[in-house]
Amino acid sequence: MALVRSVGMDLAITDTLALTMADDRLGILEEATIAVEDGEITFVGPADEFEGDADRTIDGAGRVTMPGLVNVHAHSDLTLLRGGAQDVPEIEWMNRALGPLSETMTHEDRVAGARLGVLEALRSGVTTLGEYTADARRIVDAAHDPLGARVVAAETINAVDDAAADLGPDDPYPLDAEQGRRGLERNEALFDAYADHERVSCLYGPQALDMVSPDLLAEIRDRAEDHDRGIHMHVAQGQREQRQIEARYGDGETTVSVLEDLGLVSDRLLAAHLHGATCEERRRLAHAGVRMAANPSSIAAIDGITPPIVEYREHGGVAGVGTDQAPGRGGHDFLRELRTTALLAKTKRTDPTAFPAWAALRVGTIEGARTLGIADRVGSLEQGKRADLVVCDLDHPSVAPTVSEPLHTAVPNLVYGGSGAVVETVVVDGAVVVESGTLQTADENEVLETADERAAAVFDRAGEDWREADSVLVDRVADGWL
Repeated sequence: MALVRSVGMDLAITDTLALTMADDRLGILEEATIAVEDGEITFVGPADEFEGDADRTIDGAGRVTMPGLVNVHAHSDLTLLRGGAQDVPEIEWMNRALGPLSETMTHEDRVAGARLGVLEALRSGVTTLGEYTADARRIVDAAHDPLGARVVAAETINAVDDAAADLGPDDPYPLDAEQGRRGLERNEALFDAYADHERVSCLYGPQALDMVSPDLLAEIRDRAEDHDRGIHMHVAQGQREQRQIEARYGDGETTVSVLEDLGLVSDRLLAAHLHGATCEERRRLAHAGVRMAANPSSIAAIDGITPPIVEYREHGGVAGVGTDQAPGRGGHDFLRELRTTALLAKTKRTDPTAFPAWAALRVGTIEGARTLGIADRVGSLEQGKRADLVVCDLDHPSVAPTVSEPLHTAVPNLVYGGSGAVVETVVVDGAVVVESGTLQTADENEVLETADERAAAVFDRAGEDWREADSVLVDRVADGWL
């Protein structure tokens, strides 16, 4: 006779196909029940082993339930500039395409972009974002927290003086020590503000090696060690950065070699990108415990490169996937990002078995949680973990039909056919934040209307500077393409 466990609960999802990620595979359970009480998962198992009364029950028949998706690296405020910086050479992207637009944004503009980005992420099944932004406390207070997302936030620490806009790519950026220190102190205030918040945790956020002085990086390293904190940093992210590193540190130096000399290469470091590092450097980083945030769509759009997530995992490294920012790669639909990650990995390796669907789902859930350092709380459906989960409709035209014999086609169908359109219910810390595909924590129309109005104003204000920056997009407009 099956063991029956009686459990009080706020929510139960019944008779669902569950992908628990609770072992070293997907933890597939058919006709499963998942129970939630006070924001915590209290039961995961076969329906016939469970008995209880829920305040609310979701019928999981024809549905797959899995841990909430984890987007490890995002600049959600830049969602306001979607479509404004794409199809340009990598050397132009930051200073000549994105820069003229982003520099005109006010705090209110950035909040409007962040709210739109978090809305898109939640509706695509994301429950946790690794947010990287300036004035992070204000952005989290206005966007992530009220919309109900879990967030691991890093404050941008950038010491680059405004005079850098007039320099060539091989002239080292001038650094303003006081500006860098103000960023660090904002980061410290961020840690203090959310010390006891269940859904918000924090990391240090030095932007990149070419944008912060070695003295300030050493101080961040020491503070991270003293307080047992992590560091989220853009590392080896392309040609522009490498030219800056050689200009500042000398020929033959690389981002990784300098970070090693500074003692920042350790398991405290979350390194975004890494496509500019050598294979040997990535091997050393992986063996040192550095975690990788791969952003395949973004780096394909900005650099024309496929990030080496497959190689990094082969080195034994922990890696997650992020959507980065919307102006280059398009947005924050995370299931679509997992599909792009898998397909680009196959073409990069000329191997159709590279980064299979089951690996993509693990990287998008439990491995993403490990990348952000929160796998003790989320990333799998296990008793005692926080209740972050997503329920997807297997009858949606993009993933149907699904069968369970002789294999579970829900796994490849979600990765290769799914998008935010299949997401029905999203639960974060036990609270239903998306129901029937609609956000419950804010007025979606208000979020969209505000973003539309503010984007129009930003692009209008930036128009003259954007044209003077003379990216290739200016010519495309003149030619009638845009």
